Amino acid sequence: MTTHSPKRQPLPFGDYLLLDRFGIGGMAEIWRAKMFGAEGLGRLVALKRILPHFADDEEFISMFLDEGRIGLQLLHANVAQAFELGQIGPYPFLSQEYVPGKSLGELFDHFRRAATPMPLPMACYCISRMCAGLDYAHRKTDGRGRELNIVHRGLSLDDVLISFEGDVKVIDFGIAKAAGRVTQTQPGILKGKIGYMSPEQIDGSVLDRRSDVFAIGVCLYELLTGQRPFMGDSDLATMELTRKAQATPPSSHNPFVPRPLDRIVLQALAKDVRERYAYASELEDQLQDFLIHRDANFDREDLRQYMRTTFSEDIQRETQRQREYARIEPPKDFDIH
Repeated sequence: MTTHSPKRQPLPFGDYLLLDRFGIGGMAEIWRAKMFGAEGLGRLVALKRILPHFADDEEFISMFLDEGRIGLQLLHANVAQAFELGQIGPYPFLSQEYVPGKSLGELFDHFRRAATPMPLPMACYCISRMCAGLDYAHRKTDGRGRELNIVHRGLSLDDVLISFEGDVKVIDFGIAKAAGRVTQTQPGILKGKIGYMSPEQIDGSVLDRRSDVFAIGVCLYELLTGQRPFMGDSDLATMELTRKAQATPPSSHNPFVPRPLDRIVLQALAKDVRERYAYASELEDQLQDFLIHRDANFDREDLRQYMRTTFSEDIQRETQRQREYARIEPPKDFDIH
């Protein structure tokens, strides 16, 4: 096994030491960082900060801060926890829970390389936990009991993390719609991921939680069949297929999908929002009932065993990385508040 070592000297950043950058995209970069503030001394976190070329863009900064404000209000086992929102110099940042593991998209790719869909119990369990986290966000209220009306709007398999311990966590509310947002989507501008958008999202209509239910349905369909329900030769063709929302049953691509599961998926993908599940929790309940009736119980421990068996080398590298990071102390002149 090749051991991992930090590629650069830790970079001081406020109460944090930035250890190594492991993600970049959109308007931000993500670092593994060690937190030395009084509330998190020595904690390893994922720190997202705005990219330098967006540091002077007020709209991007507002969007970034919106994400942070939404994240700080969410505390649920199936949502990656946000710890601190702030700004150091020109860089707004958000520190959040560090989740060693794989994204659901990476698991999908693993099964695709093996030329087999994800086992039904695993797919249903992962999506049911995704539903639980999103349902919590959808129903979230402020301190006065007013609904925040949070809608993720950007869901895909890459927005769900599966930890090596078998936890399932939704991430990245970067383009989420919520009451009280500073930034608003301009008319004619699509925000979301083509292939996962709902028909009403493509049409620019007012969105509610049922748009996320549609995206969850796309994710489930993809895990069960190895392909998305609406995929054209171009983005425009994909959008047109999504508008029509005439998905073929998952069993037409995977004969192991039984009819009751076909019905669950197709209801989540209904074109008319009134025909979809009204809440993500309703889809969650249907998936759990399906597993129970098939005597195919699957839980966190099953997922943990799968992750630890399948990705043992990755876990060894992660363990080595964390041991090295645990030895890192702040510089003598480091200002700890």
